[in-house]
Amino acid sequence: MRLRSGLMLSGIFVAGLAAGSFTQPLSRALGQAAPNNSTYQQLSLFGDILSQIKQNYVIDPPTSKLIYDAANGMLSGLDPHSSYMNAQQYADMQVETSGEFGGLGLEVTEVSGLLKVISPIDGTPAAKAGIKPGDIIVEINGLSTDGLSLDEAVSRMRGPVGTKITLTLKRNGINTPVHVTMTREIIKIDDVKSRLLTSTAGPVGYIRLDSFDENASDHIRAAVRSLKKKAHGPIHGYILDLRDNPGGLLDQAVAVSDDFLTNGEIVSTRGRHPVDDQVWYAQGNDILNGAPMVVLTNAGTASAAEIVTAALQQNRRALVLGTKTFGKGSVQTIIPIDNEGALRLTTALYFTPSGKSIQDYGVTPNVIVSDTATPQDAFSQLRETDLLHAFTNPTKQAEPPLPPAPPLPPVAASIPAKPPANWPAFDAAKPSTDFQLQMALKLIADMKPAATTTASN
Repeated sequence: MRLRSGLMLSGIFVAGLAAGSFTQPLSRALGQAAPNNSTYQQLSLFGDILSQIKQNYVIDPPTSKLIYDAANGMLSGLDPHSSYMNAQQYADMQVETSGEFGGLGLEVTEVSGLLKVISPIDGTPAAKAGIKPGDIIVEINGLSTDGLSLDEAVSRMRGPVGTKITLTLKRNGINTPVHVTMTREIIKIDDVKSRLLTSTAGPVGYIRLDSFDENASDHIRAAVRSLKKKAHGPIHGYILDLRDNPGGLLDQAVAVSDDFLTNGEIVSTRGRHPVDDQVWYAQGNDILNGAPMVVLTNAGTASAAEIVTAALQQNRRALVLGTKTFGKGSVQTIIPIDNEGALRLTTALYFTPSGKSIQDYGVTPNVIVSDTATPQDAFSQLRETDLLHAFTNPTKQAEPPLPPAPPLPPVAASIPAKPPANWPAFDAAKPSTDFQLQMALKLIADMKPAATTTASN
């Protein structure tokens, strides 16, 4: 399982806990007067609550569990992406960003108390079992997920490699529960997949990026080199597939964007303190040498994947085809705590080259194409704005003007917004059944190369 993803705890917090066994306020224990609603007074309240639980709750719960739950409650009340990781969870997170970890291969989140699938990861037990974005996990091995925190649910789904697990799902459009049994395994994420496709204009390189782990840019470059060798000649254009890509590392989003840009701003971040604001620019190295480019997106395209999409679109390097993206425009910083895990804390929002925040808004494609002839209902189209405590877009009310979009090729007008009713059922092994991909091939065949530059890859 995967979760969507410095400073030290102060002595004041520890003192507040110690004061919990006394009836006097913390400020009195410290020998100082504390104004109403001060941090000291609120910490004393926390200590009093902890003391009452330890003395009078029907069972004696472990103090470590109470502190863990309190920390997570405090952080999750801020926004959907801040959380506290204990030492084991922090270790698991570090393994995840390396591109190999144990579990089922699911990206999940919690929406209004429901455990909801963002997307399965290609090639994992979850993907092989047919779990779909938008599925609601209602039971884990026959036990209800009602009332479980996201961390608790993830903990239940983890287990020894080789053991079986059964999930009961509520799926949009199906009135009966869907039962899926899988075997846990080590998840080795093949984050980049590539192949040559054909179009009326010649060979097209297809590159799918599943997530932004620490090797994303290196693997993209390796894929391009491999495609050029296989083509034995010019490649007309490239399709970058970021559908159901949940994001990952910010530095890799910058690096992947820079792989395709010769100039221009990639992304900027703005936090609480202006001194920490940053801006990243392209370094003038397009590994495709200006070949036409289309980016594929859907509602599962999130975070780092949205940074890349917006950077390529707004710098007029690529056209975007698909559906509106997820809308996660916040940056999380991992703050280790000595021997006690780490905080995942939202410290900034990111902004596209136009100066617009993607938070709860997303990227709108140049050419909107659905992957299904039957539009999904609003409940199944999970986006950032649906999450509890999601930030409001700070630029939504006064949107800066977007840069002029590159002219659409004439063929764009003939591309339908959804597949015909008789379109074959999607089969991942058969590109001909992928309607969005087929429309991307149609679009890119009518596109002309961008300005070229010498590139090394």
